[in-house]
Amino acid sequence: MQASTIRKKSTLKRQLSHALHAALLTGLAGSLTLASAVTAYAEESKVYDFQLPGGKLADALNALARQSAVTLTFDAAQVQGKSVPALKKQLTREQALQQLLKDTGLQARSVNGATIIVPRPLSQHTDTLPEVAVQASRGQSPSDLPAPFAGGQVAKASRMGILGNVDIFKTPFSSQSFTEEFVLDQQARRLADIVAVDPSVRSAMAEYGDSETYHIRGFPLFTNQVGINGLYGMTELRRIAPDFYERVDVLKGPASMLNGSSPFGVTGGNINLVSKRAADTPLNRFTASYISDSQFGGHLDLGRRFGEDNAWGVRLNALAREGDTPISRQSDRMYIGSLAVDYRGEKLTASLDIASQDRLTKGYSANIVYNSGFALPRAPQNDKNFVNDWEFFRGDSNYWMTKVEYEFDPALTAYLTYGQARGNEEYFYAGSQGRRIINSAGDFTARAGGYTGWYEVATYELGVRGQLQLGSVSNNYALTYTDFDRTAGGLTVNAIPQYTGNIYQSPNLPKPTVNYGPIPQNGDLQLHSVGLVNTFGFLQDNLLLTVGARHQSLYSGIFASGVKADAYDESRVTPTAALLAKLGDYSVYGNYSEGLSQGAVAPNTAANAGESLPPFVTKQQEVGVKYNAGTFGVTAAVFQITQPSSFTNAANRLVADGEQRNRGLELSTFGQPFSGVRLLGGVTFIDPEQTKTQSGLNDGKDAVGVPKISVVINGEYDIFAVPGLTLTGRISGFSEAQADIANTQSIPGWTTFDAGARYATQISGNKLTFRANIINLANKDYWNSVSRSFITMGAPRTALISATVDF
Repeated sequence: MQASTIRKKSTLKRQLSHALHAALLTGLAGSLTLASAVTAYAEESKVYDFQLPGGKLADALNALARQSAVTLTFDAAQVQGKSVPALKKQLTREQALQQLLKDTGLQARSVNGATIIVPRPLSQHTDTLPEVAVQASRGQSPSDLPAPFAGGQVAKASRMGILGNVDIFKTPFSSQSFTEEFVLDQQARRLADIVAVDPSVRSAMAEYGDSETYHIRGFPLFTNQVGINGLYGMTELRRIAPDFYERVDVLKGPASMLNGSSPFGVTGGNINLVSKRAADTPLNRFTASYISDSQFGGHLDLGRRFGEDNAWGVRLNALAREGDTPISRQSDRMYIGSLAVDYRGEKLTASLDIASQDRLTKGYSANIVYNSGFALPRAPQNDKNFVNDWEFFRGDSNYWMTKVEYEFDPALTAYLTYGQARGNEEYFYAGSQGRRIINSAGDFTARAGGYTGWYEVATYELGVRGQLQLGSVSNNYALTYTDFDRTAGGLTVNAIPQYTGNIYQSPNLPKPTVNYGPIPQNGDLQLHSVGLVNTFGFLQDNLLLTVGARHQSLYSGIFASGVKADAYDESRVTPTAALLAKLGDYSVYGNYSEGLSQGAVAPNTAANAGESLPPFVTKQQEVGVKYNAGTFGVTAAVFQITQPSSFTNAANRLVADGEQRNRGLELSTFGQPFSGVRLLGGVTFIDPEQTKTQSGLNDGKDAVGVPKISVVINGEYDIFAVPGLTLTGRISGFSEAQADIANTQSIPGWTTFDAGARYATQISGNKLTFRANIINLANKDYWNSVSRSFITMGAPRTALISATVDF
């Protein structure tokens, strides 16, 4: 990696040397010539992040002209019938033109400062026969994703459950879709690294912990509540690697109507992942990576299409990463792989996805439980570990899913998606009661032990959708049935008696042994639902009304010592209604939605561990406005979400009490407001109030774990003087969060800064991109979050370095 950096510096030095030499020679010829030459050089060598669509050559040329701010002149008759593959690369304008025109019999020529497209001389043709292009119609391909928005970090549309992909400015909900390019540039190691750029979405677990949880609008979302291609339960149980996916869709608010019933329900929002598919352009990509302290990795990404009209596609991803993290006594190993096969025909499309993930973390950053009655201790040094090096988390998981879709005509398309997943996990840690802080000095009690568990999931979705014209009113409809079945088992064993330690100075204890017996079943969850939704378009689709309802049934077994002792079986119709008006570049919308969720499950640290509370209904009201400025977008939303709340009481039991009502304001921006400048992020204000508590004891007090102010701004700036060089940075800031329902304990607010750079160039015709990011630049010590009666540590300063080559 050091040699690569030296070569990079040498390349930059040679480029600067050549530029200075050219400037000196030009200066001898006169100042006017100097200005002209420097301007021409900068323009010719400027690298653009082209996102050109496949299909008609005319469309691709027009897109190139828009994205590189140049006027192209061509005869429509000369480009008629010519098609080109999609082009998504960082190239100079001349390089992009050459790639588009290489098989068309045309060439670009500069005439009096203008760029025109003309036929090549006959001597440059492979033959003298005129080119005949035959293009058959076909159904929508699984790889036909919504195009990226300006800047390439987010997409123009995101998946809205059974409604399919909907333009973000025509969606009457707050949504966002992050692209594969953004995942690469962030050097993301987990899903939380991507979604945390949205100030309404927070990572609520330790950076190097056993798992990740996301808080959307102040409510938790667990990994098994994240969907893949619309199906729940397929993800790894604890941490999601983003390397399989080329879109990360985030929908805020209860999503049961649009996305169906998920394990444990959805309150603050939903996340859906879209699998990578092979594009028309062959892909050969390898990324070598380094993460401090000494983690090295490699990621191979291959894509091919073949057959008549490129009907068949294959996409293969394989990643291996292993080594020590920036935290003492800790190492992390990750092996993942995925294979995606798809077919696209004129009417029929189909896909098959297979994926596997194997992970081992030794000395993982454990969550810390705390007692009440004292101020919480200050955060320890984030790179120091109070966990023994023999404590570990090991997890392996795999899934497969298939989807078949047939378009009878625009009015009727039928589809079936089916998937299965299974996984195993094992902990060797501080025991079922966790590390429990007992005073402000950071002393804790713990009892080492082990846990082992398993899960199996089978799920499917069957549906139809289509478009109908009812006079002057358009109608997009969808009808769906979903079925989800999950069984699970687990066993906790204590290994040694309780001991006492301190989070600031905890010695590495000798490793005990643990023996497991038979693993009993402790979970049986069945979800079924039928949903119908219609979007009516009035005034030439400038006024969109969406109405729908879903009947949901939820069955959950309650187990005691591996035996089903009881169960609850509940059902509910959850409605959704939304209205959006297009007013030029503005979209104004409002919505009301409900969701049915499984009751909270008592954590392992509670006296009633594993006990499930009754199901509950979540309600949301939201109004907002979206502005499309062409190259950037701005959104604002005001919302209220209410749900029954639960907490761990003084007897260490999880109980239901009152209601949590989160009222908030979101302001966000995305895209490229200026040439070479990309912004993504915003600010969220939330008032997390407790209401209807027992005897009104805590009415009006803040709910646990929700900062009132969250600010995240991710920025990029292209250095035009050095083509291909981009500086990056992120600011993340959060106000304090309450740690108990009486608001007598809290964690302080915190702000971190990230900085980085990337450099894209060409070597022997191959695109090469170097990336370097530093997380938590100032190495700030902080508590990252508080939730469900435990607090988590923040991430220490971490260096991420990678080199990606497309060969």
